[in-house]
Amino acid sequence: MIAAIMGATGLVGKALLSQLIESEHYSKVIVIGRSTPALVEHQFGAEKVQFIACQLDELHEITLTDKIDHAFCCLGTTIKQAGSEEAFIQVDKLSVLAFAKLCQAQGNPSLKFLVVTAHGANAKSSVFYNRVKGELEQSLMTLALPVLNIFQPSLLLGKREESRFLEDIGQVLLGGFSWLFMGPLRQYQPINAETVAEAMYQVALAPQAAPATRMISNVMMHDRNHE
Repeated sequence: MIAAIMGATGLVGKALLSQLIESEHYSKVIVIGRSTPALVEHQFGAEKVQFIACQLDELHEITLTDKIDHAFCCLGTTIKQAGSEEAFIQVDKLSVLAFAKLCQAQGNPSLKFLVVTAHGANAKSSVFYNRVKGELEQSLMTLALPVLNIFQPSLLLGKREESRFLEDIGQVLLGGFSWLFMGPLRQYQPINAETVAEAMYQVALAPQAAPATRMISNVMMHDRNHE
């Protein structure tokens, strides 16, 4: 199969890309983005990676010549990094939708689109971040993709190349006390980026007849209950 991935330089994206590269299930992995992913030297399967340089607002200008079987979207930023609420929407909503439409345009009836949003995503939320994520989920559903899988992690744990102050504080304060998140609090338990990546990989390979839309919650990923 052929996979395409956006957001391959982020926490989840890096972990997922490594799995896709080394997986015997994929003959080609197309990476679309602004920056070339840092591949491990001599990594098994690295030769099957094709990088397509593209600014996020130029996605509608490119054409994919290979039929995509599984499309993975791990795009995500913060308002501080983006510079404004409008720029945040461009990355976390509009660019994700553009990627979905790019893959959908191929007309593959068995296309699987897998995307990371966030726990608490809600188009009616008073919290800007959650509202945008919720609007994204709603917009993706209206596209009627053959198979859509939405992953909703809580605070992501892992070492980022760039600093995100509030997330760094959250990792320090919450990461070491994840055992406190029991019962109803399980939904808020911080989660390792590698765990999210593994969930995306396993769901992609699991049989799933179109049409289908599925939400994979933070608890489901922690429990590995995503098959």
